[in-house]
Amino acid sequence: MVRQWFESLSARDQIALMILGAAVGLWAFVFLIFIELDGRRERLVDGNQALAQKLHRVDLKVEQLAVLREGGGDGQVNLTRTLSQASETHGLTVKRLQPNSRGEVQLRFEGVAFDGLLQFLEQIEGSAGLVVKEASISSAGRSGGVNATLRIAGN
Repeated sequence: MVRQWFESLSARDQIALMILGAAVGLWAFVFLIFIELDGRRERLVDGNQALAQKLHRVDLKVEQLAVLREGGGDGQVNLTRTLSQASETHGLTVKRLQPNSRGEVQLRFEGVAFDGLLQFLEQIEGSAGLVVKEASISSAGRSGGVNATLRIAGN
């Protein structure tokens, strides 16, 4: 029935209908493939980041437990490892990580997101129990980007 109707149309109408059908098909393809799958990808990335943060917190607790079991009840943790893991968790690239003789570590970040830096600071002070002794933060010249130098010590 549809075929008879289509064949009863003029050649110009048939071509216009085929072009319209192709355009609708292309739109459906773009919508389903690019838009829907991109949203799924973002949800998977968010889920992976949340799991990475949980894993990092578990690693910190395991490290603290190992120190306590060794009899080092002072609660010291490996500062460089803890800071490296925390910066990776928040997507911050460390430009310089330099331990000093006082048991502190100096970190340098360049062009990192300010929100990520704040989350990093909250994690190391809140969850890991470290102390920021000194901080210097300046604009990196792009919106939301900062350069930061931090001096961090254990508790």
